[in-house]
Amino acid sequence: MNTTLLLLRHAEAANPPMGDFSEIADRSRPLTAAGQAAAQRCGLWLRQKGLSPDYVLCSPALRTRQTLAGLQPFLTPLKAEPLFCPDIYEAPPEALLAQIQKAPPHARSVLLVGHNPGISALVRALDPMAMELDQGFATGSIAVFTAWSSEDSEQAPEWSRYDNHNLTLDTFARP
Repeated sequence: MNTTLLLLRHAEAANPPMGDFSEIADRSRPLTAAGQAAAQRCGLWLRQKGLSPDYVLCSPALRTRQTLAGLQPFLTPLKAEPLFCPDIYEAPPEALLAQIQKAPPHARSVLLVGHNPGISALVRALDPMAMELDQGFATGSIAVFTAWSSEDSEQAPEWSRYDNHNLTLDTFARP
């Protein structure tokens, strides 16, 4: 059984109110109509690829929560409630990886819904040779990593051990 990491940058969000560059205004930015449609396309794409997370980490910003909500009708029901983690908002790649490494062993597939520049930097750090990433990590982009291990594939994954040495980019898409 494969162990999969799904990294999703939130879909297109509205600009902050004119002249308001506060964190509160940024966290409150909703998806645009195009962003809502993109979130649903991402969910449909995941279903068509047979990808459905067992465990979800999501930034608490409105645009990431709305992106996740757009995916959910297309996914199998989650075994646990999504974890809305404040440490994902504006996090550097090391902090994002640290959150992923805390995933429970029952999770065969983990989804992280986050923001740039951290999420694109994490994707690049996990597989720096992936030429697909040269096109950039636009809103609504999904990176699918497969974990390889010499251990028995039926064993529960040890997320704390996953990093750039045993995660390989399998697919990069912007549905």
